[in-house]
Amino acid sequence: MPESKLASYVRVLEFKRVGRDGEEHYETIDPLIEGFWHKAPSALNQREYKHNGCTIRVDINWQRLANRIRRDNELLRPVRTGARSDNDWFRKISRPLKLQAEVTVSGTNDTASYQWYPAFFVEMFVHEVFLIANLAVPGSANFYTLSIAGAEERHPTEMGLSAFVFENGWVDSLNGEWPRFQTIPREEVCEWFRALEIGYKQRADTGIEKALYVLLHIAKDNTRIDSITWIFHGLEALVSTRVGESVSGLVRRLGEILEMDATMQKNLNKRLRQLYDLRSSFVHGGYAVPHPIASEVIDRSLDGHMRNLYELNQFGAALLIATLQALIKKRIVKLEFHEQIMATTI
Repeated sequence: MPESKLASYVRVLEFKRVGRDGEEHYETIDPLIEGFWHKAPSALNQREYKHNGCTIRVDINWQRLANRIRRDNELLRPVRTGARSDNDWFRKISRPLKLQAEVTVSGTNDTASYQWYPAFFVEMFVHEVFLIANLAVPGSANFYTLSIAGAEERHPTEMGLSAFVFENGWVDSLNGEWPRFQTIPREEVCEWFRALEIGYKQRADTGIEKALYVLLHIAKDNTRIDSITWIFHGLEALVSTRVGESVSGLVRRLGEILEMDATMQKNLNKRLRQLYDLRSSFVHGGYAVPHPIASEVIDRSLDGHMRNLYELNQFGAALLIATLQALIKKRIVKLEFHEQIMATTI
């Protein structure tokens, strides 16, 4: 048996930019984001993993991020209202922010001595916090410019986790559009996430796990056509419909979770069919592939295409997020659907 040991590591989390991408509804959104990060619960500050004979504990104190978000909002408030502002406000909010992640590894195994081993669990925890934060207060964790590195590492790991679809979905919701987002107490989301028992799992098993991993893929790149495929994969996995099954089954099951009336289900059916047609054209070869530059200024024929792609992407992602939020509120950690046939015999 290998000798048990205790090792400690430090990883630096650097935000090149802190805060939201947009400014709409800042009077409503900004205080709720500040409130989420203020005095974050232990579930967001500490995480323990068990892996092949090792216990790995990750500690991240998010208070400096909370303080920075509040400070930046105070600097931006007079700029947004047209009042007299700090002349140096832009330079101040553009400064990078650094946090420390402390990792303790107890025990040993075949991979524990590698440099990437503790770094993996920091990344895993950051992905968890990203999901928890954005499901509780959409747009509250924008980790797109976040990088993680050790003291001697020349090439940091870029997280690239954008809160774009969460934030835009909430803005749309505040503008009266459907699906409606909500804010959920962070303790409820932490409890729900803990009950899923995902741990360090790298391959999703349940429909809920698949939907969460799909959101992470969308957060990495939410403007490409393949995001439509990811969205359908997440929705179909979440409500246990087979790939390529009729849209009506998807609508019926989502309608049950989101408590939709007949009119709402009819509208959902129309939007999902638009999504499905776009997905089918991409999967089966009928999609008119745009150039990667995708400049609408140079080629105006791209205008309608890019707008349609964005709107359908945003709607599909918002539908996935709203459904997960509904499950959290209902305290549901596992879904099963059983079709019944009611027959009358002679």
